[in-house]
Amino acid sequence: MKIIFSAFILQNETICVTLCNMDAVLLNNIQTGTIKSTDIVSWLLSNGITSITSRELSVLLGIPEKHIRQRLSPLIKRNEIISPYRGLWIPIPFEYRQWGAPEAIYYIDKLMRYLNVDYYIGWMTAAAVLGVGHHASQVFQVATDKLVRNRLVGRSDIKFYQRSNVGTLPVFRHKTQTGMVNVSTRAATMLSSTSDLYNVSGLDNAANIVIELSDTDEPFINEIVVCSVLFPISALRRLGWILDNFTNTSGLEVLESISNESTVKLSKLSTFKPYSDRIDNKWSLDINERIDPDI
Repeated sequence: MKIIFSAFILQNETICVTLCNMDAVLLNNIQTGTIKSTDIVSWLLSNGITSITSRELSVLLGIPEKHIRQRLSPLIKRNEIISPYRGLWIPIPFEYRQWGAPEAIYYIDKLMRYLNVDYYIGWMTAAAVLGVGHHASQVFQVATDKLVRNRLVGRSDIKFYQRSNVGTLPVFRHKTQTGMVNVSTRAATMLSSTSDLYNVSGLDNAANIVIELSDTDEPFINEIVVCSVLFPISALRRLGWILDNFTNTSGLEVLESISNESTVKLSKLSTFKPYSDRIDNKWSLDINERIDPDI
């Protein structure tokens, strides 16, 4: 087996480089023994390997890449391994097998790196990471700098939204079971929520998110000011109005000033309703829908 493996490596230098970059433990184990397809999941998990490519698997198992899915078919049926995207495999820890796959946050960073896509977790998913427990999202929302197709993996309904602000929107690195993921910051999540009302299930839920995220000792107004240039003025006006009417947030004068300086004279509170005759002059906002946060 070692002779076959060596010959295979010599013909696939790119694969060897990939493997060598994965983990020294992985490389050492390859050199010292045979790995059977029936043992691959337990072997990967026992070595702390939470994702692997088809190319890497072809080396580990000593078979052509085109035969990987067929060889792993019994493991797929038993919910022991899953492929969230062609060519990338996630070994499933025992505690997630009844769901068919781990939660998306378990592997999303690895998937985005595999696709060479810049990203951040946003909207309701980011709010949940930041501690908002009200009306938990049924989808896992990710902003990307390239078009990525939505997918259902296990019980995770992953929605991808191509956005021009990926790479410039402030994010923080959140620690997960398998590494770190990019998550939009508190201020950025507030503005995203008041900008994309559809993505947060409407105006009431946007208000719920803003109210809960504002309940913190961490300062966030200055960051809202910095982030505001990445969003339409309507997002900042809705955010300012919600903070003004439903929270005890101080320092809103700077947001009001930005609103007044805009060349856009009037924005709508709800993007889904026509203009009305109820105008909030302070925030240059048409209050065209009653807002009823339930926090």
